[in-house]
Amino acid sequence: MNKIYTSLILIFALVVLWTIYLTSIKEDEKIATRYYTIKELSLENQSISSVKVGGLVKPNSINISESNRLEVWFYVYQGEDSLQVYYNGTRPDLFKDDAEVVVAGKFDNNLIMATELQTKCASRYEGDLKNTNTI
Repeated sequence: MNKIYTSLILIFALVVLWTIYLTSIKEDEKIATRYYTIKELSLENQSISSVKVGGLVKPNSINISESNRLEVWFYVYQGEDSLQVYYNGTRPDLFKDDAEVVVAGKFDNNLIMATELQTKCASRYEGDLKNTNTI
């Protein structure tokens, strides 16, 4: 009976230690990327290594580099708030003024250095969904 209690105490201790470990790593920015609003980021005074922001591309703000056609600068906005975004890579086909986008990357000095750029367009796929038969 002594071995059973010792085993139960050992298992309980391991569960407690594992729970403490898991709750202490939740603050690690390398594990998860947090979604921010543009207003939250514009109030930040420090750099953040991993952010995601959703919004609309500000009209007439897209500036594609002449020397490197993969480089683009643009503003993303939500309501009255906007932030500048730099992205170097292949742009999605639907990337244009007022397109709904999600950018992920590093935030520093009121600039998002995006490593990912995605456009959202639910209406593009709605026609396919309307033709499906419901059960």
